[in-house]
Parts: sequence; structure tokens; C-alpha cells
Amino acid sequence: MKELHAEKILELEFEYARETAYQAQNDRTVIVNLYLLLVGGVGSLLLAAASFSPTELDLPPQGISVLFLTLGILGMLTLFKLIRLRQAWFDSVREMNRIKDYYFEQFPELQAAFLWKSKTIPALGKAWTITFILSAMVILLSSLSFAVAMHYSKWQSGDTLLRLDAIVFLFVLAIQVLFYFFELRAAPEPQSKTDASK
Repeated sequence: MKELHAEKILELEFEYARETAYQAQNDRTVIVNLYLLLVGGVGSLLLAAASFSPTELDLPPQGISVLFLTLGILGMLTLFKLIRLRQAWFDSVREMNRIKDYYFEQFPELQAAFLWKSKTIPALGKAWTITFILSAMVILLSSLSFAVAMHYSKWQSGDTLLRLDAIVFLFVLAIQVLFYFFELRAAPEPQSKTDASK
């Protein structure tokens, strides 16, 4: 049987955690760019259609409503992906820092060389991170999409319609913000089997 080397296993585990953290950061940007491309493409098509028919947009209101409803739903799914990617990044960073903590126990003098440690990991739901800002942008666009969908559904008319649009916008906005912070609330530190048995 081949001899097992603990340092090699730790090195491979650290590299795996580092790679998954990087992928989560990269995927976050990709999915937001795709959503923005989709929203921008739909907006451009509607403006082009309006320029060919300056007097009135020659599209059925129900079609526009379904289109924006779809954009709103896709925005909510994009938000869900951003949350999952933040959680994946956090787990990877926590794993890397757990390995560093192990080395700090073995070699306490190493602590002075590292700025980033387990206690300095940003909170999972910390505001004003890149993930928070990207999520806020997606939340605003999807909430606006739901409001536009309501506007073109023609359920009401006049001032009542505008009030209903505003209510839908604020309601969807509030739901998504609450969902974001609920899903990214402080994560408990996972216990190892030895800790759980104490």
C-alpha cells in the first residue's frame, strides 16, 4: 500500500476550494451579463418596433405583458443563481481558511504572514459587495419588468393603473430583497463528527 502524505491531500483540497471560489466569482459575472444582454435586447427590439410605427406601437398589449412577465421571472431566477453562487463562494473560502487554521495550529508563527483568516471572511449577506450590487441591479430590473407587465395587462385604467403598477413594483422589490437577505443570513459553522460527539 502506498504511503499517504497529509500535506499533499491538504494542498489538493486547498487548490480545489480555490478553483471553486474562482468559478463562483466568474459565473456570477457571466449570468448577470446574460440577463442584461437579454433585457437590453428586448428593449432595443421594442424601440426599433416603435420607430417603424411612430404613431402607435403595433404590438398587442397582452404580448408585451407576457414578454415583460417573462423578463421578470428570468430576473428572479438570475437573483436565485447569484445567491447560490455567493453561498458556493463562501463555502470555498471557508474551506481554504479552515486549512490555513490547521496550519496555524501546527505553526503559530505563520499567523503574522496572513492578513486573510477565518475571522476576517466577509459575512455571507454583507451589503455593498459586488454580489450585492449586481443583485440589486437585477432586483430593480425584474421588479420594473413585473410593473410593466402589469401596466400592459390592461386590468385597470387611468390613475388606478399607475398606482397598481407602483404597488406591483414595490411588492416584487420588497419580496426579492427579503429573499436575498434571508437566503444569505449568517451561516452556522459546520461541525465535524468529533465536535458533534462532544
